[in-house]
Amino acid sequence: MKKAIARRSVAATMCALCVVIGVGGGACTPEKIDTSGPPPTTVPIRRLTNAEYVATVADLFPGYTLPDIIFVPDPKVLGFVNLSSSQTGSLVRMEQYEAAAFSIAQTVTADPTTLTGCDAVAQSEAACVGPFLADFGKRAYRRPLTAAEQDNLLALLARDESLAYPTRLAMVVQAMLLSPKFLFRAEIGDRSKRSAQGVPLTSWEIAARLSYFLTGTIPDAELAGAADAGTLTSQDEVIKQARRLLTSDRAQAQLVKFHTMWLGTDTVSSLAKNMNAYPGFHPLLAYYMAKETDQFLRKTLFEEGGTFASLMLSDHTYVNGPMAEFYGIQGPDPDDADDWVPAPLNTSQRVGLLTQASLLATMAKEDRTDPVRRGKFILNQILCRTVNPPPPSIVAMFKPLDLSQTARVQFTEHRTNDVCAQCHNTIDPLGLPFEHYDGVGQWRDTDRGMEIDATGSITTTDGTDHPFDGVPAMAQLLADMPDARACYAAEWMRFAEGKLNADGDKVYIDWLMTRFSRNTRIVDLVAAIVGSDTFRYLAPADGAP
Repeated sequence: MKKAIARRSVAATMCALCVVIGVGGGACTPEKIDTSGPPPTTVPIRRLTNAEYVATVADLFPGYTLPDIIFVPDPKVLGFVNLSSSQTGSLVRMEQYEAAAFSIAQTVTADPTTLTGCDAVAQSEAACVGPFLADFGKRAYRRPLTAAEQDNLLALLARDESLAYPTRLAMVVQAMLLSPKFLFRAEIGDRSKRSAQGVPLTSWEIAARLSYFLTGTIPDAELAGAADAGTLTSQDEVIKQARRLLTSDRAQAQLVKFHTMWLGTDTVSSLAKNMNAYPGFHPLLAYYMAKETDQFLRKTLFEEGGTFASLMLSDHTYVNGPMAEFYGIQGPDPDDADDWVPAPLNTSQRVGLLTQASLLATMAKEDRTDPVRRGKFILNQILCRTVNPPPPSIVAMFKPLDLSQTARVQFTEHRTNDVCAQCHNTIDPLGLPFEHYDGVGQWRDTDRGMEIDATGSITTTDGTDHPFDGVPAMAQLLADMPDARACYAAEWMRFAEGKLNADGDKVYIDWLMTRFSRNTRIVDLVAAIVGSDTFRYLAPADGAP
């Protein structure tokens, strides 16, 4: 690594000398920008998440009204449900897979001619089912079926001809929906082309990885065509396909979904609050809060050239009548719930995502604010810093809070008690500045009639304290902090690869940071990720030998 840096430094110096003395020619040709990045690290096999399963079967059987699919919830780790480390199996889940496969198969095979596009009476079962399996299998397994797989499925169809044709066809469809090749996203790579970068993914593996990353389902027709043609082994073609997908409604919904999982606001629609503490809060308002964040993210990312800085510092949001009334800003008539329009914010009170009601209400208790949760959110999700759990001895020291005082006064003991101070000296300076926002996210000038102290500080990795007053000022610091951008890039890596970041991934994050300034468009960051060797290759140890 040091030698590579030295070579770049020498090249830069020589080019500068050429400019000074007026020498032209190839010696002064600028270095090619590194668009590939470091070699990949190990990526585990991933199971389809519940949402991916539902979207996948809907795309496998377009035009069908499929039965309701019920699975146990996917566990969340750091906000995400697609991390392989949390995808443990269970008997209950397997039973639910069996029930889902059976009910789906029964539904779609009720009319075999419609499903296969072929009349088995006029031709033959094998003549109809063979082409159907070739097409359906390619979409279900995200690659062409092998000859052995095709033969085995046709053998299953012919195993017991005393059963009706629709019943036997349903058995074939059910078997495919229960196959690990459908339920899991295993990647083997093309080991005949192993190189210094690692093992290149096959064109179909890249198509599946790209499609599930950006759309949460199987490759569409154009991406599948590129996989069939073998063109996705080209970095330029992968980036081209990614940029095409990013213009689609599905990809835009997926990028919004990434952000809401990262922020923890994906469950705000089901939020409940104490009606005595917040009588104006109701389920429909919670839905509007989620809708505001959805609208803001879509418009910011895809119409306004959204950057990390604009996510943190935007001076406007998108509101309907009820949300405009909630914020006390100009907008549609309070009774107009369907018209969502841009609305300027009072930037001394609110900017960007950190002051949106969906986040503030989620990071609060049912009847009051929660400075600890809000502070941990900034540490965990915005700065990727670990907060250790409280020691067991903390239970014996517990004292009820004096709710007649402001939160800052209540939490004084956190920072004066040696046991508590280890964590709260870090948490509280990031959580207490949120106290101007009550438990549902509305602005308040005072707390119980007392003045709110919204000062705080962020300590950067070099040990420097950066004081601020209020969340807008904190957002400004975060927008400028490489630490925050690096954390955001790491969150994208988690989501793209379905794994927790490890020490070996730091070199990749460092490389991404060379391509990710505060004003880099988020869609360009995504393009850099999919074009990287980490996305398009497997580590040499992954997959089959």
